Amino acid sequence: MKKILAPALLALSLFAVPAVQLPGGLVPLPVSVEKPTDALLVLKKNDETPATAHYSVKNAPELLAYFYQATKERYGEEFSCPIILAPLENPKIVNGNAEGYVLEIDREKIKISAQSYAGHFYGIQTLLQILPPQVDGNATEIKLPAQKIVDYPRFSWRGFMLDSVRHYQSPEWIKKFIDLLASQKINTLHWHLTDDQGWRIEIKKYPELTRRAAWRKHIGFGLNPNQSSHYDNAGNYGGFYSQDEIREIVRYAASRNITVVPEIELPGHAVAALSVYPEFGCTGGPYEIRLIGGVSEDVYCAGNEKVYKFWEDIFSEVAELFPGTFIHVGGDECPKIRWKSCPKCQAKIREENLKNEHELQSYVIRRVQKILARHDKRLIGWDEILEGGLAPGAAVMSWRGADGGIAAARMRHDVVMSPNSHCYYDYSQSHSGEPRSFGGFIPLERAYEFNPTQGVPAEFHEHILGGQANLWTEYIPNENHAEYMIAPRISALAEAVWTPQKQRDWEDFQERMVEQYKRFEHAGIRYRRPEGIQIFLENNAIRFLPDLKNAGVAYTFDGSEPTLQSPVAGNESVPVPPGNNLLCLRARTIFPDGSLGRINERLLNLPKATITSTLPTNGRNVPARVFDGARETVFWTTRGPERGDCLTISFDEIQSATTVRCITGKNETGGGGDRLHHGVLEISPDGELWHAVARFKDGFAEATLPAGTQIKAMRMRTTLPQDEWLLVREFELR
Repeated sequence: MKKILAPALLALSLFAVPAVQLPGGLVPLPVSVEKPTDALLVLKKNDETPATAHYSVKNAPELLAYFYQATKERYGEEFSCPIILAPLENPKIVNGNAEGYVLEIDREKIKISAQSYAGHFYGIQTLLQILPPQVDGNATEIKLPAQKIVDYPRFSWRGFMLDSVRHYQSPEWIKKFIDLLASQKINTLHWHLTDDQGWRIEIKKYPELTRRAAWRKHIGFGLNPNQSSHYDNAGNYGGFYSQDEIREIVRYAASRNITVVPEIELPGHAVAALSVYPEFGCTGGPYEIRLIGGVSEDVYCAGNEKVYKFWEDIFSEVAELFPGTFIHVGGDECPKIRWKSCPKCQAKIREENLKNEHELQSYVIRRVQKILARHDKRLIGWDEILEGGLAPGAAVMSWRGADGGIAAARMRHDVVMSPNSHCYYDYSQSHSGEPRSFGGFIPLERAYEFNPTQGVPAEFHEHILGGQANLWTEYIPNENHAEYMIAPRISALAEAVWTPQKQRDWEDFQERMVEQYKRFEHAGIRYRRPEGIQIFLENNAIRFLPDLKNAGVAYTFDGSEPTLQSPVAGNESVPVPPGNNLLCLRARTIFPDGSLGRINERLLNLPKATITSTLPTNGRNVPARVFDGARETVFWTTRGPERGDCLTISFDEIQSATTVRCITGKNETGGGGDRLHHGVLEISPDGELWHAVARFKDGFAEATLPAGTQIKAMRMRTTLPQDEWLLVREFELR
């Protein structure tokens, strides 16, 4: 389509979509939406009349080209649409916020007014949400109702952390991820680039960092090597981003009003760098890139002056690549064991009149802050940088709950809230049916409950820059899995950091998310569908609580697959069939379009049994929880199992079964943290003579038995000790 650019109106091309009423589903929810009249703006199919354009703001061609390309990718045939990008005459209407905008639709045009590129960009994002996500090839017009939206963000830092160290993601996917962030009005990409498991950023002065430390022997973390394709010709696993690739990603993000904040870990989480430069560690090595997560005792030597020169060289290149204000230095999970026995570190403590190794960490952070200041950068780190005193001007990212952030705000330091209670998206989204994760449980509703100023005294709110979610990727080896963990929880984050707290409402958010799911689909985002179901047994009746508000639930009690012809439950409880036979309840969500979600399962009428364990119990996670038919309840220990430790289920009456299994670990289907690494699943016909029927692999053991096998007891027995605690989800027999 021909476009003639001239100085207040642009006739853009749109495409064939059905006529619509007042649009809903805006995420994040704007500050205000008004419907001033009943007028409709009618967008008609293009009649080959050349379009003319007029505008009066800087960067309008770039912004409108972005909008045009977005609509072109969404639809198929062109429509003409008048759209104005104009300066905002009264900034007070958006609270003086540079990212605010006013979007107006009347019968003649669409007008977006703002003070800045960011404001116009976010107005366009809202307009893209107003436009229908689907195509009707027979439509000849689209009707948009008149409306006025006034909108601006609650916080200046609306962030998302992507861990590209544990598993590398391609530059092409990083751009797709940036587009997802932009669609949710997220303006900060915190990019985790170095850790114990790899070094992902090219440093010209130290080429060995990417030639050697960007690759490890295999995928690690107990994962299937086929779950990722990021291998070199020699079969080494990993990858890195060249400086040219980083510049392009930073440019691409900036065009979408996203600042990229790099994280270069120190003084801990440094094994990848030490594997190449062992002289920068306390022991001199050798060091080997880690294939597991957790925390290594090997860290940078805080008493070695050559280490500070190394950091100076690295940050001089990093600062040039990333033009934003902040550089993240990690600062978290740094054991002091090596420092306690290191002559250089102890000498540094005496030389600087420090009290202990915690003050030595503070000394490190203060020196790095000065390095960054020489490059006009500010330091931000995880809340452990509070240990021993905080460097002047440093900002804190609070992840161990909100306490660290509150303490930092009281000290008049700027804070980004990112508590693992609400913002760790490597945690599972449901109690059942989820892919492998780090463990933990943050469903969409809990993610939505995040409030960055929760518990912060009002007089310190000005120091809360905003909030951020994090995707650590230890158990997320590919981009598809990453998208599943990010969406839809990213929409919950978006509303937490954009929308005024008093206007947020979980029920309303759920209804608006129905349209957001469609937008994920059309953007090719492999999001988690709201198909989980919590199953409650109360007074011999079942109550279903599906993820999707007011969804129907198809169910069966005989273990068969629920279909659209199965019984359907709404909000009412369903009585459990009479009798004492073992029942396998299976349930699945019925979506508005008639499709069915994944199957959720629970065993009912379990035989009476006594459960005992030689392992100590962690809180209320008692052994009885391993035989209650629900995988979301667990037995959890307070130490790692030793050889010969047992967890035993003794039945009151002999049972007949053809299948037995035991599931351990933080993942609902087995695996993740705190799983059993070495053990056997055993059965006994009399409670005295035991037979091993399966070995544990990735936290899971299962055996198929001859028909009529008699079982008086079954148990899990460990064959080798492990330091990792043990979490047992369920014993099952059928």
